Amino acid sequence: MQDGELIYRFRKILDLMRAVGRRFLSDGWKEFELISPLFVQRFDYIYPNECTIIRNYTKEILSSKKYNSNDLRVIRDAMDVIVDGYEDKERKLHPPKPNKVFISHAEKDKKIVEKFVGLLNRIGLNSNTLFCSSIPGFKIKQGSGDIFDYLRSEFNNNNLFVIFMLSQNFYESVACLNEMGAAWVLQKQYQSILLPGFNFKDIEGAINSRDISFRLDDKYNRISAMGEFKDNIISFLQLNSVDSSAWDYYREQFFEEIDNI
Repeated sequence: MQDGELIYRFRKILDLMRAVGRRFLSDGWKEFELISPLFVQRFDYIYPNECTIIRNYTKEILSSKKYNSNDLRVIRDAMDVIVDGYEDKERKLHPPKPNKVFISHAEKDKKIVEKFVGLLNRIGLNSNTLFCSSIPGFKIKQGSGDIFDYLRSEFNNNNLFVIFMLSQNFYESVACLNEMGAAWVLQKQYQSILLPGFNFKDIEGAINSRDISFRLDDKYNRISAMGEFKDNIISFLQLNSVDSSAWDYYREQFFEEIDNI
């Protein structure tokens, strides 16, 4: 049993004991009897004091088949010290992947995508938080090696929010379809945006046509949809909020530019 699973099961059984009290069932006792010594054995060499507390209290509970809220609190306090240390070690060994936005698009749609990247840049995204293969300042830098190896690295080394700029050009691009498949396989968070002239009925492949998306040429719904999208991106990247009047100006300027393309 891995450390993470052991912690999860011990924490779960303690929560159950606290919730049910005297109504603790026989199956619960068996789980408590199995997990508590395994937990102590696993962490005793690092946290001997805390494990001694857990061992003594669990031994008394198992022998008497009864406990009170104070018993559980003492065990849980000792456990929390161990878990905090374990999680801190895990964070150092396996630091979380940085959040990053990746725009998947067809080269032929570069004019619209360029305007879209400009809008994202205005709300705080930069080359560290946004990757777009065709836009200067946000694309693959010279000397980065094979483009497909670079893209694979982006998918593997970042927690990506993928934006699919869907169009007929997108579905005619092998690279775009590969990016769609990679995002689906790796279960990346994504948002579909339909470029002008492309409709929901045209969505195919790994993207679910029922997932929330919006059309850039839908003048009735696109204002609110773009606002929700903006809020999701800001939350994902933990950016500072954007002044509402400034956002209104940036958004309307973007719509005017793409409507004229």
